[in-house]
Amino acid sequence: MSVRHAIPAVLALLLVSSSTISIAGTVQAATPANSDSAIPDDGPDYGVNNSTFQRLWSEDTDNGNLSADDFGDANVGSRSEFTRRLAQSTDIPFTRPPQAVDNWNRGDFDDYTPGNQRSSVHPEGASLMDGVYIKDAYVSIFAIQPSTILHRGNETTRYVSPDGTVRAVSDYRVAVPQDDRTGSERDRWSIDQTKIESIRLTADGQSLDTGRGHQATLQYTDLSGSQQLTVTATISVQLRHVTLDCPSWNQTGTGCDGGWTRDVESVEASKTVSTFQNVSVTQLTQATGNRVQFETNENRTGAVVHPSTEWSRITVSDDVRARSNWWFYTTGRAGWQTMVTRTATNTSRAESSVRPVQVHAFPSQQTPSVPTDPNDDGKRPLVIEEAWGTEQTGPSLPRNIDLESADPYVNADSVALSSTTLDARDFREVTVHGIVRGQSRTVSLTEQQTVRETNLTVTVIEANATHAVVQARVTENSTGDAVTTGRVHIRNQTTALNSSGIGVVTLSNPESVVRGEYTPTAWWQAEKPYTKSTDVTTLPADFPDAQSLIQLVVVTILWFLPVAVLLFGFDYISGGALLGLSNRT
Repeated sequence: MSVRHAIPAVLALLLVSSSTISIAGTVQAATPANSDSAIPDDGPDYGVNNSTFQRLWSEDTDNGNLSADDFGDANVGSRSEFTRRLAQSTDIPFTRPPQAVDNWNRGDFDDYTPGNQRSSVHPEGASLMDGVYIKDAYVSIFAIQPSTILHRGNETTRYVSPDGTVRAVSDYRVAVPQDDRTGSERDRWSIDQTKIESIRLTADGQSLDTGRGHQATLQYTDLSGSQQLTVTATISVQLRHVTLDCPSWNQTGTGCDGGWTRDVESVEASKTVSTFQNVSVTQLTQATGNRVQFETNENRTGAVVHPSTEWSRITVSDDVRARSNWWFYTTGRAGWQTMVTRTATNTSRAESSVRPVQVHAFPSQQTPSVPTDPNDDGKRPLVIEEAWGTEQTGPSLPRNIDLESADPYVNADSVALSSTTLDARDFREVTVHGIVRGQSRTVSLTEQQTVRETNLTVTVIEANATHAVVQARVTENSTGDAVTTGRVHIRNQTTALNSSGIGVVTLSNPESVVRGEYTPTAWWQAEKPYTKSTDVTTLPADFPDAQSLIQLVVVTILWFLPVAVLLFGFDYISGGALLGLSNRT
């Protein structure tokens, strides 16, 4: 990726980063590779390319002072170098649990080299135990694969799939008693045999798999619910104890005058050590859904999918998919950055070459989206109409993780999808992918709902100069059946619909034109979904009623009768000169 193409990626990634990269415009000296001890020196390897390898170690120390020139063409010659510099500046999340974690752990696991009979080599976080002859014994879980630690509120939960692998390492040293090579009774000790008899994986007391040796890869299947995965190592040692006795020890104390009697015994001992990890098995068996067609647009189709748990993406057709608000980052497993070597007299520490990686999931500030590229007409082939669920308190990520989680966030365990470009057959089944790598479930959407067209009729049933009573009636366009859900909006009034599909509103100071709109319950949340509809009517002409006319006549007479009497009086007095109505003669 050239720098020109890389810059948009930088900006996008910074949307989820809490750090600020200073654009100082100065040229910085090239930073040496893997200067941070959080990044192992023996990578990239095991099929993990350099770009991805740089992103695996989010617990590293980030440098927010890199300049724009640090990402310029002059300093960045490859995509991997660009990623390395970006990873030095911030942490780069993944949109899904990366396969690289499994690849790295599988290869790096073989790098572990145990000690010998006189030394125990263990990760610094191991819990050591001592027996009579077996010392510094331990067993540690290297990795549970696949697994994802989900950050929710102030808690974390390690989720695993029903089938998986536990990799464990174990070591110890043997404390051989000191020989006694003086006097008439002497002891000589040596190791006849020692080994790790077994490494056993159990879940709540039930045996799942058994291995042996210092490294064991243990399998489990059909796990369910919340479990405590326990790894137990049984270590044994067989010592050879030779006792020498001189019955004719000379009086000067310098030697045996006769022969030595020799007694040989075998001393056996064992030590059992264990460790455990609490896990929860994610299940996608509760995922359901139904597909949807629209009467008003035969080219439009869709679906309502209920993963009913945390999910990473929903694939509809080939590369057309929706992505959730759960994002992922990876870190080295705690306690494995330093490897300790212990002998009877010495303890030494060194940077570990065995560095398992762990996947974490967190709710990002980005809402569910469709990452699929737009079509030629600029439209994406899939639209997320809504994703809904329970609002929850966001987690606080570890201080050394340079990513921001949403707080609060909505755990979107349901999502409504639609498309005007995909075929209806594409929605016959969708694939829900979980937050644990490789876990998915194909959900058959056999049930189909139809979003039906509606007809709204607005009628003025009563009106006067100050008020109007308006009735709204909503029916299914194809059947004429009453629609009883949703609401009708008329000007600033709204009404629900009764069992006959009718609602009534009263308008003050009504305008001559009355407009109504039926707003259905969202189709993804309605048992019987409908489309919007509108209607327009006018108020009737303003003719006064009979009572009003009588009142008008009476008022008119009362107002004009005195004037008429006055005029007639003047006309009479003037002998008809005023109006010509009176005859003075």
